[in-house]
Amino acid sequence: MLKNKSKGSVYLKMKKLLKIGVVVLMASSLFASLFGCINKTPQKQDYPFDTAKAYCYRRSGVISGGNCRLTAEPQGIVTYYSYVKYPPENECGMKDKGADIFFVGLKEGKVKITLEYMYPTTESDFEEFTLSVDSALNVTLSE
Repeated sequence: MLKNKSKGSVYLKMKKLLKIGVVVLMASSLFASLFGCINKTPQKQDYPFDTAKAYCYRRSGVISGGNCRLTAEPQGIVTYYSYVKYPPENECGMKDKGADIFFVGLKEGKVKITLEYMYPTTESDFEEFTLSVDSALNVTLSE
């Protein structure tokens, strides 16, 4: 009978250790999920211009084989910076996920922007809008 008590005692100790191990594992997993990715947040983009004065146009994506051409008439009133949003490497289909195009004022005036979307097997699509640049070089969409 003494042997049975010692086996039961070992069993209870093992069961207790297993419970403690599971609690420690769960606590460490919770801690890692809460605090493990602090430095992996995306960094804020540094732009070579004042984003508060620029006008941001969000261009739609262009399919594989297509292209987008931008023209501004008259020239010299705005310049633009385009930041393309590329798809992940393992994703097929689209060439890109669009782009953020920032129009930055160079001098006061109005400018007509034309975007031409060119595709390999169809006619081009056009999108036009007018931007105004004030004396402080703030760029806004004209209505």
